[in-house]
Amino acid sequence: MIVRWGVSRVIVTGCSGKLGRFVVPELQANGYEVLGIDRQRPAESAPSFMQLDLTDLGQVYGALKGAEAVVHLAAIAAPLGVPPELVFRNNVMSTFNVCEAAATLGLKRVVFASTDSTLGFPYASRCLLPEYVPVDEEHPLRPQDPYGLSKVVGEETCRSISRRTGITALALRFTYIAASSDYGERFPRFWEDDRRGPRNLWCYVDGRDAARACRLALEAPVEGFEALYIAAADSYMNVPTRELLEREYPELSDYAPGWGGFGSALSCAKAERLLGWRPEHSWRDEAPG
Repeated sequence: MIVRWGVSRVIVTGCSGKLGRFVVPELQANGYEVLGIDRQRPAESAPSFMQLDLTDLGQVYGALKGAEAVVHLAAIAAPLGVPPELVFRNNVMSTFNVCEAAATLGLKRVVFASTDSTLGFPYASRCLLPEYVPVDEEHPLRPQDPYGLSKVVGEETCRSISRRTGITALALRFTYIAASSDYGERFPRFWEDDRRGPRNLWCYVDGRDAARACRLALEAPVEGFEALYIAAADSYMNVPTRELLEREYPELSDYAPGWGGFGSALSCAKAERLLGWRPEHSWRDEAPG
């Protein structure tokens, strides 16, 4: 059993979701003892699974007892097709309960799946202009929708329990998480309508890289609270990113020197510095044809 920074027994909430299906095998392959938690059973057979409601604090206490860390992925993942108050209440209360139980039970680390929706570009009702590109963690967060807002509150909840107890809490701001099948099936549809992309600045991350970021967030010698963007090094478009930005945001003028090509509009320099994480996968290497 691998033990890094005193962590070997890990809870993964949302284990049946898109990211959870990448994270659980990544942790297991690296020697972690994993308990998966979700409202729905995973499609694949899981060696250890518990079905529960994360909005019930008592159930969360029971599930986290004996664990050393929690990777909290569970959430209503978009403000679409669900009443806004339900999205906000579910995501905020589940994150509060996970953090409260983790802090009270003495877990050593919380890894929270946040999102680039905290920036406010995805699901925006009114157009927002990036202040500069590539966007990093110093860029202001301006969510307009209940999902992005719930994740900002979730980050502040993580920051609060870290401040209160000293627990390490890392918020990973994932962009659109892609499976290999998306590269040949979904991405070409994006190319036909590049107006669909501004909501997340045409960014994506391969699910395998996202899972590795979760593992490294458990292992890295980081203390306190930190938020980090997690994205591929390139966009999912077949048009240079700056050309797309200049077309969509003609008022934008602050581009980092040397940045261009098909580069991601999100900077992951902080994740590289703190976690040692860099994206390893690109659709350009794996798309069929």
